[in-house]
Amino acid sequence: MKSPLLAPIAAAVLAAVAHAQTPAPQAAATPVAVIVKVPKPWYAPKAVVVGKMRDTIPQYENLAGLNYKMFSFAQADRHFGGIYLWRDRAVAQAWFNPAWFERVRRERGAEGNVRTFEVPVSLDNVRPGAPANDADNIATLVTIPVPPNVGRARLIEEFRAAVPLYQRIAGLKRKYFVITDDGRFGGIYLWESQAAADQWFNTAWHERVRKTYGTEAALEWFDTPILLPSKLADNRIDMARP
Repeated sequence: MKSPLLAPIAAAVLAAVAHAQTPAPQAAATPVAVIVKVPKPWYAPKAVVVGKMRDTIPQYENLAGLNYKMFSFAQADRHFGGIYLWRDRAVAQAWFNPAWFERVRRERGAEGNVRTFEVPVSLDNVRPGAPANDADNIATLVTIPVPPNVGRARLIEEFRAAVPLYQRIAGLKRKYFVITDDGRFGGIYLWESQAAADQWFNTAWHERVRKTYGTEAALEWFDTPILLPSKLADNRIDMARP
């Protein structure tokens, strides 16, 4: 039986994604991450929602253009949703189309919150075949205003230079280096535990950000009880590995 919480939204737009145009081979598209938050039904315990999430796994693991999904709960407000890594912006927009938003309004009585981030550089520190421990994973979104006179090319150059550092961080499974549409940069981190994340984002880290950029970093935290890589070879995204 399909999940009454999630499956209708997922299944109804499969056809739309199938019709998304594939970029021309000579014009390599940049992957995008999308963070989605939808108010959790007041009557549904988290464990029930996680169960409904698992019901949708067969749909998402074979979804055209979707490389990876972290099913998520925002720690701040407990809204549920996902952190998606899409092959490019076109397929992401095909999924999160006007019909998707209308269904969320109709079925949830609230607006779905969808934010898109360009991901020009990404890394995966989990070797293929490594055992999963989904329940304890934590994701962190970090954004900082782009400094004056720093353009996209410079940001990407700095991202690539930083890859070896992030490949050595204990407990870091993935990182998507991100650029926002509203003039911020940063990353989406996937950690094996809250303890590993807290060890990195410590007092010294915050002080370095203030000293380097003259401002505070904005951090958002997500519980990610299910991690789902795609089964489709066409969804592959080149990611740095240690």
